Amino acid sequence: MPIPTTDFFDRVLRGPYEALCRTPQAAAHLTGAFRYDGVVLEEGDTFELFGVTMTSQEAAQLLMIFNGARVHEQDQYDYGDDEAPPGTYFTTVHPDLVHEGHKNRVGIYDEQGSGEALFLDDVLAADPALEEPDMDKAEPLRAVHVDHFFLRHQAPEWLGTIAFALCAMNAHRLGYSRISLIAGGGRGHDRRMIGYFFWPKLGFDAPLEPDEANGNPALAGCRTVQDVMAIDEAWWRENGWQRWMEFDLAADSRCWRKLLDYLREKELI
Repeated sequence: MPIPTTDFFDRVLRGPYEALCRTPQAAAHLTGAFRYDGVVLEEGDTFELFGVTMTSQEAAQLLMIFNGARVHEQDQYDYGDDEAPPGTYFTTVHPDLVHEGHKNRVGIYDEQGSGEALFLDDVLAADPALEEPDMDKAEPLRAVHVDHFFLRHQAPEWLGTIAFALCAMNAHRLGYSRISLIAGGGRGHDRRMIGYFFWPKLGFDAPLEPDEANGNPALAGCRTVQDVMAIDEAWWRENGWQRWMEFDLAADSRCWRKLLDYLREKELI
């Protein structure tokens, strides 16, 4: 059975979701035909994840699994490389689409294990006037962590963008709180990596380090990467650098506005 919807999905996301599903990229590569721990799934098959039954297509979109991929599920009990939180991870092998020598890895984790996600912790620390939520009273929330995601240069144009947008829309429908990742590259890091600049274009955000933007008076009031991008995108491309970033899946978040604007700009929706 299809996963549930929300009022925000029905009002704002349903049209973009259906448009993305109709793109040639999604129709060819994100329909839910993949091998999962030795079991071959076809489009229309069911997939169960944490007690929720969904279609294999919805699972492929949520976990960014391309048609023809081999997928392995494994629990991770401690923090991994690049701060990947404990959770259940799905590792994808696809020689035609995933970059040579890499395996894509997307996880689902429970925020109850380590309290609030790192981005919210940083914002609370930066502004003591904000009230920290009582985690003892709150229901545990699930989140998505993109631990590793590399596509071959030969992959269809916009496939990664479409895959992420569909992932975010399904994660919202499931009630997940956020999507996290390390956005790599930038000043002082591997310049071949552009995640620090690319992921904010899709809506990801993170706090700035103290005094990070002091060299540009126009950025004096900026607290986050998105604040900088809204004022001087070129400055961030030249001076930004890698860090933990998050996409807020809550209805009407700033992240959604940024993502939907980008999808419209690229004529994907």
